[in-house]
Amino acid sequence: MCPSIHSFIIEFQLSMMVPKYILYLISLLFCLANIHAFIPHPLLAYGALTSNSITHTEITQLGFIRSLGRFFYDMRMNSNNTNSSAIEEDDFLTNEHTIDDLYEFAYPEYNTLEIEYYSLPLKFILDTILTNNVLVDFHSNTKKLSAAHCDSEAFSNCSRRVIKLKQKIVNNTRTKYNDFTETRELLGQLIHTVQDFYSHSNWIEMGKTDINTLMGYNETIGTVAAPDQATCTSSGCKKIEKTCTVWQQITLNMCPLVYYDCQNNILPEINEQQILTSGYLLNQYYENNDILSKPTNISKCSHGSVSDASSHLPAIGGINKDAESLIYSPHSNLHKNAVDLAIKATERVFNDLRQDIGDYNFDLLFAISPNGPQVQNETDSFTQGKRFRFFTPSLATSVEEDYRLLRQLKKSFRKAYKFTKSIFTGRYFRDKTTNQPTYDLSDQGVNVKDINNFRSAPYLIGKEEVRRKKRMINVLRSRRHL
Repeated sequence: MCPSIHSFIIEFQLSMMVPKYILYLISLLFCLANIHAFIPHPLLAYGALTSNSITHTEITQLGFIRSLGRFFYDMRMNSNNTNSSAIEEDDFLTNEHTIDDLYEFAYPEYNTLEIEYYSLPLKFILDTILTNNVLVDFHSNTKKLSAAHCDSEAFSNCSRRVIKLKQKIVNNTRTKYNDFTETRELLGQLIHTVQDFYSHSNWIEMGKTDINTLMGYNETIGTVAAPDQATCTSSGCKKIEKTCTVWQQITLNMCPLVYYDCQNNILPEINEQQILTSGYLLNQYYENNDILSKPTNISKCSHGSVSDASSHLPAIGGINKDAESLIYSPHSNLHKNAVDLAIKATERVFNDLRQDIGDYNFDLLFAISPNGPQVQNETDSFTQGKRFRFFTPSLATSVEEDYRLLRQLKKSFRKAYKFTKSIFTGRYFRDKTTNQPTYDLSDQGVNVKDINNFRSAPYLIGKEEVRRKKRMINVLRSRRHL
């Protein structure tokens, strides 16, 4: 048997009245299932979607969980003597939690059904934010707007967009107490742009291991390559041509698939001198609707993707890290690095918003402590068939990072125990049915199957039964347990 699991078995047996031999067997299976590799990302836990890329929505939810965990600790645990005595700060901050887990810590008097009941308004609000994050890639006024994606070296435009959106969000939150719908939509749009900076720029390739603290606070966020300055070379990319599946041929209307594996295609002096660049595309736009395309007389980097026509123009290839797949991302090997920083940057957005508007308004904005009518309204809607589009109840992360070996082992045992407990309580099967996200944007007035929108390609090229966007922005980790 795996070490340190004994205490969990005893606790679970006492609470569930399950024969001990069954628990030992289940625990052994979980231990054996984990020995073939370390969990690549200690902050990610069981239960998320099965894919090798982390999406915008998952990054957003992970960042929010961290922020909510800090909020609950400050407001409900650290300051509550009757509650905090049973919670060790280090354990709480470094163990992985779902949103339900956080509510369980914050409201120990709630049973399981009450936790799901009172957290439902927050979950649907977060789902609205996630949905509007995704829609940035599909709405006609943003899908080709370079400033919305930090493309084409439009970094000042990108940061200025974040600054303006943040100002509107803060002002709305302070004045619109009855309806925060627009505020939440704007927040999703803002977060998308912040996240794209890390997967679309060369911030990671420059050797950066922390977020750009100027993004969204200053229009100048670093030294940017001059318009007439070459940034990429074709010699760093390998062309790949593969036959496509029938599904890919129908949805993408192209076969064979032609894309690039790029390792060292950014000119060395660009990264060495800490000069920012990002990938260009064809027929993108400035805020004033002027066309912005990849120049043909200068070797600029392309965004890159099987659906990005600019990737075939010198300098060929691209530099985006949106996904772990080379089909979508020439720099897919750096996807996990980009995701890490995108999660941190997303958490910062939420934490800074809390500081700007205050704890009371932060609570109102997300309905963290919902009133009776809010809870009843969402419960009724859920009973009548309302479902999450992107919110994933089982997604978990820790508030703070902790890579100590013994603590990681403890986390693994805790996850196995919680997963086993969820099976016996029926929660696992409930999460696998009514709580699973639909990824449905059919009522949002956008065409996710538009083959002319390269940003929608990952929606199209994926498995037919999934049909969801696997594009992401910064963080990957092969996710055995996500």
